[in-house]
Amino acid sequence: MTEKDIKFVRFALAENPCLNRYETVRDVHSIEELTQVMEDADAFIIDGSEPEELACQVSCTIRSNPSSCAKPLFTTSALPEKIALLCDGEISSMEEAVKKASQILNRLNEVNQDALKESPDFRLMAYLYARPNMQIKPLLEPFTPHAYRYPLASCLSEDPAMGEEWLGFLKQKGLLEFGDLIDRIRLCPRCETSHLNYIDICPNCGSLDIVRKEFIHCFTCGRVGPVEDFLLEDHLRCPFCHTRLRHLGEDYDHPMESHSCNDCGHRFIDPDVVVDCFNCRTRSDTDELIIKNIYGFKITNKGKTAARVGTMEDVYSIFDSLNYMAPPYFSKLMNWLLDLHKRYPQDNFSVVGIYISNLPDIALELGREKTLRLANEIARRLRQLIRGTDVSTRTSINNLWLLLPKTDKAGANVLAERIKNLSSLIDIDYEGTLEFKIALFSTPDDLMDADDAERILARLSGELGNE
Repeated sequence: MTEKDIKFVRFALAENPCLNRYETVRDVHSIEELTQVMEDADAFIIDGSEPEELACQVSCTIRSNPSSCAKPLFTTSALPEKIALLCDGEISSMEEAVKKASQILNRLNEVNQDALKESPDFRLMAYLYARPNMQIKPLLEPFTPHAYRYPLASCLSEDPAMGEEWLGFLKQKGLLEFGDLIDRIRLCPRCETSHLNYIDICPNCGSLDIVRKEFIHCFTCGRVGPVEDFLLEDHLRCPFCHTRLRHLGEDYDHPMESHSCNDCGHRFIDPDVVVDCFNCRTRSDTDELIIKNIYGFKITNKGKTAARVGTMEDVYSIFDSLNYMAPPYFSKLMNWLLDLHKRYPQDNFSVVGIYISNLPDIALELGREKTLRLANEIARRLRQLIRGTDVSTRTSINNLWLLLPKTDKAGANVLAERIKNLSSLIDIDYEGTLEFKIALFSTPDDLMDADDAERILARLSGELGNE
């Protein structure tokens, strides 16, 4: 891409911007002007460093808008971290801006554009897919209740206050994973804020009024007291037995007790440490605090697939046309067939588990439309192989199960071989072939004591390697 191919919009913060004026770059000077051109622009530049508040508003406006959220955004000056975390770095010339923007836009063009408009999840996946080595970094804000927040997540999410929770949800879905460990903090067990005060207290009465003191132990009478009690003019004398203490180690020593409580008089070596929460005033022991690791987040392979294809759920749902039965009813039917087999051993049945292990990789290569056509073709071929009495279900997004009544081990093996042969019958625009993993269960050969539908399917999931 050249400068003429990329439509840049520059927001000039100062009267004397860092970059020269370019005919191919559109200049705007207000948020209102910016919002009018965001959809048509390909990339953005924040030119200048002052005022910082306006720069922050500009970057948040660009990242919060679905039409511009994943587009390149550069600065010409070093700006505060809360702004830098929303941008793609500094540039010193238009040539550098074009080069960096081209790399991002080329990958962004591979993203499913329809899915990009649908939800914040896909917008975040698209943003990270276009920047493959990037992590979503937290911003330290020590005067906020939780100390850290994620500015990018706050801008892209539907609820800015729930940015961190949203990232956690996407991690649970397998779209994100932890990146670098940034920090480890402790939170109040009641209100979960980080504004904590660590206090030394007397281990006997819990008083705050403790002082550090040096003590003397008299070897003659064995009494212990503060140094000031032993001082008499220019020498040390025990106030209890009146022995003059001349030599350390012979007449006296300093015991380990180094603190004294002014309330109860207790002497001790180390004080107890408790934690006061500035927010809710809860007092806790240190081992009661919530330990929280602060991580960066990065996209997973599943997230990259979601960015390009939209969602693999759409692809796998095509298989639900194979005499589909909801998982709870599928399990009930399996259990009924198990009971029937126990009473009539000649009534056998089989279960076939199917997992196309490289379908996500193929989807990443082919894109959404071709992958949907491929899934339709696989479903059509499978429909030709199964009988009208066979039923299917999916217990997870990508595990397909076929329940085959009146089918013994030999019959199930025949079907399994035919399914594996589909990889050679289906043409795809991909270097490899479809990799079908098959797991089989048949009565009575594979039946174990106390087997039920849940145990059988769990065992087969392990064989598929996709638990």
